[in-house]
Amino acid sequence: MPVPGLRREDFPALDRLIYLNTASAGLVPASVVQPAHEFEAELAQAGTTGMDEDTEVGILEGARDAAAGLLHADPAAIAITTSFTEALCQLAWWLRPGKGQNVVSTEVDFPSVTYPWHRIAEDTGCQVRLVPVLDDPASFDVNTVAEHVDSATAVICISHAQYLTGHLLDLNDLVALAHDHGALLIIDATQSAGQVPIDVAATGVDALITGSYKWLCSTFGAAACYLSPALLREFRPPLVGWRSTEQPYSLDARWLPLAATARRMEYSTMSYASAIAFGRAIRYIAGLALDEVAEHNRRLAGRLIDGLTERGATLLTPRDPKRRAGTVTARFPGRDGEAIAAELTRHGVIVSPRVGSTRFSMHFYNNSDDVDRALAVLDLVLR
Repeated sequence: MPVPGLRREDFPALDRLIYLNTASAGLVPASVVQPAHEFEAELAQAGTTGMDEDTEVGILEGARDAAAGLLHADPAAIAITTSFTEALCQLAWWLRPGKGQNVVSTEVDFPSVTYPWHRIAEDTGCQVRLVPVLDDPASFDVNTVAEHVDSATAVICISHAQYLTGHLLDLNDLVALAHDHGALLIIDATQSAGQVPIDVAATGVDALITGSYKWLCSTFGAAACYLSPALLREFRPPLVGWRSTEQPYSLDARWLPLAATARRMEYSTMSYASAIAFGRAIRYIAGLALDEVAEHNRRLAGRLIDGLTERGATLLTPRDPKRRAGTVTARFPGRDGEAIAAELTRHGVIVSPRVGSTRFSMHFYNNSDDVDRALAVLDLVLR
C-alpha cells in the first residue's frame, strides 16, 4: 500500500531507475528545490535588491520552524547549521571531556559521529569507547551499549538509526541509560528524521542533530540541531561570529551578548538557498503521516529481507521490524558485496557499497515493485 498523500510523480527519476539509496541521498521533489534555485538566481542577478537586512537575519526561520514541528520542539531550541558535523563539533569542543572521562559510541556509527571525540581525546586524554557490532550484529541493542557505559561516561554520542547496519535504537532507552549514569545523550538523527516519528520533548534527549539530504529529501548544505532546555541554558559555542548575537546587524566589533536561543550556534553566512530548500522539504515530509512512512519503509525492508534470505545472503540488519526502518545491509558468502553493489548500480538498481556489504534503503516513494525488480536484477548479478 502506498503512503497516504504520496505523489510518486514528484520523483521522475523512478521512471528510469530503481532507486534504493536514500541512506546516501534522498530524491528531492521539484517543489522543494525550485524556490531555492529561484532565490539564488535572483540574488545572482539583482544582488541585495530583494534581500534587506531583516530578510537576511530571518532567512533561516522557515527551516527552524519546520524542524521544530518535525521534532516536536520549541523553535528557540533549534539551530540551523551547515551540516551535522559542524553542529556536533560545536557541542563536542564545548564539552571537551577530559582525562578520566569517556565517550561511548559504536564501531558502526558514521565517522562524523566519532571523529570529533577522537580528536578531542588527542588533546585531553579522554577515552573513546566504540561498542563492537559487526562480530554479532543480531544481538546489538541498547543493552549492548550499556555494557560500555559507567560513572565516568560524559557523553553517549550515537545514531538513532545506524547508517551501516540499519539498526534503530529506542530513544527513551538511550536517554534513560545516559541520564542514569550522569551522561549527556547526543543523537545523530540523519538516518531517522523523515522516516520515523521523533519527539525530543517527550524523550528528554539532550541534543539531536539531523542533516538535510537523506530521508528528509532536501539538498546538501543544511542541518538542524536541537538543544534541550537544560543544555541550551549552559551552552557556550566555541565558534561565534556576526550572526551569533541577539541583533546580528548591530555589526559592533565590541563583545555583545550572544543570542539567548539556539541561534547562537549560527555564527556565519551560509548557503541560504540550502536552508530554504530544507524548510520546504521538511514541510513536504510533514504532509505525510510519519507513522505511515515508518510502517511502509519497514514493510518494504521486510520484503527485501525475505528475498535476500532466499538468495543465501547474510544480514547485518535486524529481522525484527521494531529494530529497523528502511535500510537493509547484506553480505553474500563467497562474494564481494561492494562489487555486487557496483553491478546492481550499473544495471539501474541504485544501492551503496559499504564495508564489504551491499546496502539497500527504501523510502516512502518506493513500492513493492521496486523491491521485486531489484531482486530480479540481483539474480542476474549473482549468476
